[in-house]
Amino acid sequence: MQKKYHNEKTYLDILDINPEPIGLFTFPLSKHIKYKNQLKLIYENASNDLRQEFHNEKNVQHICNISNQNLFNSFSELNELKSDLQKFVLTYIEFLGYECDEIIINSAWLNKSDEKSTLAYHNHCNSYISANYFINYNPDLHSSLTFRNDRASLGRNQDFPFFKLKKSKKKSIYNSDVINIDANEGQVIVWRSNQSHGYFEPNKANGRMTLSLNSLPRTIDDGLYKFTISE
Repeated sequence: MQKKYHNEKTYLDILDINPEPIGLFTFPLSKHIKYKNQLKLIYENASNDLRQEFHNEKNVQHICNISNQNLFNSFSELNELKSDLQKFVLTYIEFLGYECDEIIINSAWLNKSDEKSTLAYHNHCNSYISANYFINYNPDLHSSLTFRNDRASLGRNQDFPFFKLKKSKKKSIYNSDVINIDANEGQVIVWRSNQSHGYFEPNKANGRMTLSLNSLPRTIDDGLYKFTISE
């Protein structure tokens, strides 16, 4: 709630409804260093059949970023990291007030983004919760992950008449087209997969490395209807 007084008798309350929760987890430094070394080694030595480059992403390379590949299935040495990330997702779901006993990471991949690269805004289908682990990341040189504000005009793509006001010089979370997440190396951002994310600001240096994942509850159960997902 934001409160602004107009005078002695009247005041304004701004109530934030329908908030969008973004989780930000931080690995202990010792664990991050261990995982960073493992992931950098994997990136350097991965076979060509596990590598991808897409024509619409300049200066970006991926490991295991197609539907029949999963980083954790290809590299068993990452089992501890996988377990930690599953715990992060479960904690996030529990914090939101929902019940979930087990999470499947149905896709996971490495991203290495070099100088001048950007990431077009997108969301993730066939997923409930997504996450991004900052493996090698300098916020002064590498682009931060941002989320589209679906209450602002950008990204709404209305196919009907609508009104739009000129934005004032005062910047707020309400008139910002995108919301920046100030993450650091060793942190993991967690969000609901339908949220549009990316970055327009190009990287200023090589070497931005992240691990992305999509996940689903193994059992979907709302108390009336239920089904179980197998890997």
